[in-house]
Amino acid sequence: MSEWNAGKVARYDPATRRWREWRLPGQAQPYAIYVDDRDIVWLTDFAASAIVRFDPKTARFTRVRLRAGADVRQLLGRSGELWGAESGADRLVVVRG
Repeated sequence: MSEWNAGKVARYDPATRRWREWRLPGQAQPYAIYVDDRDIVWLTDFAASAIVRFDPKTARFTRVRLRAGADVRQLLGRSGELWGAESGADRLVVVRG
């Protein structure tokens, strides 16, 4: 789940009943979240106007910059593609790979 005010992404493991959190780089404001078929976590970051790729196995973040004020509020994907709705720019964005 995304933690807007804390600037983190979190995961709950029901087997251990424990939470784990990772802080996004910078002064992040994560909002929308999507987990793809390879268990890669994708988030939107309003503060950076970016889509962030997070690999929980390596704890590595990679940022895909968007136009200023993109404000992506929704993410969805399919194999090899991530789609976001730039509500601040009235456009769609796709990340392939």
